[in-house]
Amino acid sequence: MKKAKSYTEVTRRFYRSELYYCPECQRHLRRTSTLSQRTVVTLKGVIRVTHAGYRCPNTECEAHARTYRSAAADALALPSFTFGLDVIVLLGHLRLGKHQTLDEAHSEIKERLALIGVSISRREVLYLFEAFCTLLRAASDAKQDEEWLTQVKKNRGIIVSIDGIQPDKGNETVYIVRDALTGRTLAAENVTSSEVEVMKQILAPVVDLSVPVRGTISDAQDSEVKALQELWPNVPHQVCQFHVLREASRPAFEEDCKIKKEMRKNMQPKVREMRKQIQKRMKQGAGSQAEAEQLAVLGDYALGVQTAVNLDGKLPFTYAGVEALDALDEVATSLEEVEKKGVQ
Repeated sequence: MKKAKSYTEVTRRFYRSELYYCPECQRHLRRTSTLSQRTVVTLKGVIRVTHAGYRCPNTECEAHARTYRSAAADALALPSFTFGLDVIVLLGHLRLGKHQTLDEAHSEIKERLALIGVSISRREVLYLFEAFCTLLRAASDAKQDEEWLTQVKKNRGIIVSIDGIQPDKGNETVYIVRDALTGRTLAAENVTSSEVEVMKQILAPVVDLSVPVRGTISDAQDSEVKALQELWPNVPHQVCQFHVLREASRPAFEEDCKIKKEMRKNMQPKVREMRKQIQKRMKQGAGSQAEAEQLAVLGDYALGVQTAVNLDGKLPFTYAGVEALDALDEVATSLEEVEKKGVQ
């Protein structure tokens, strides 16, 4: 049996439908199932994803059997893939945009993933590039997908979700359009502009499907919102909650970054100097076994302080400054306890 991969740092995220109320009867949607639990490796880190499905609790509602998914969860990675869509898009950019060989692209992606403690094989890179090419052909297959069309009929339409993925600033963006009810990719296009007309061109294959659109989902990008509103003016639109929370928390996050920067500036030189003194004393040889043990403990405390002031934050809710203060409070409390025991 193949041994499951383990990762040193994993962020856990729970995803629910971006729609909170049934589009048909306006009842509050309730969680009814766990659609998937999986690990996704992105360029920014490893995520343990729990994707929950929601349904209308009103048994008399025509949409009672319809399961609502999270567009944000589906945007992380393709079904059954461990590596995220941002990794696939970066690979596509390296191969088709920069004209790198497979080995060159493998080397660059391997270096990027090594920063988060993840490895990737050459075979996996080849597999991901095949997925990228398939992704760009996805729209042409939708009209012939009888199984999906049957599901669309059962759902009485689709919910259109559009999401742009840009592996690096300044590079082209791949916009991916999905049916948020089934998770199926309906269109994907690599573009250099995000104007409204470009967004409408990307969404054109979905319009050509001639299926009912029950709602639309996007992030807060103006061109995406305007394009959706112009194409489906009478359809409810929902902004992805994750993007809303990320932008709403940005001012506080930036202030927290400033505070953490000052903490690091003030404390890091002192902690480094202390660690050097402790290490120097330990190399010279402590006077007794008790002193050696004390120096080792002090070294651990100094390392703990240095680790705390070097914590990194992440939008929307991981504030490095707050976490650093909490960690330093724990160190201070521990030192107080040690001092009390020493007095006794």
